[in-house]
Amino acid sequence: MNFATFIAIVLVAIIVDFFWLDIENKRWDWLKNRSVSQQVLFFAFFLGASMVLYYVFGYKFLN
Repeated sequence: MNFATFIAIVLVAIIVDFFWLDIENKRWDWLKNRSVSQQVLFFAFFLGASMVLYYVFGYKFLN
């Protein structure tokens, strides 16, 4: 799986979970009370951490 596909899968999974699967507000309720800039910062950090882990584990185990 290439890097762009991985990023697309992570983004789609987060968006689907945030807007569709979390009907009862059990997982993301703490984040919905934050400002938009804090939400964007959280998701940017999450995506950045995912990219770093993908690169580290992919480089070590897939090559």
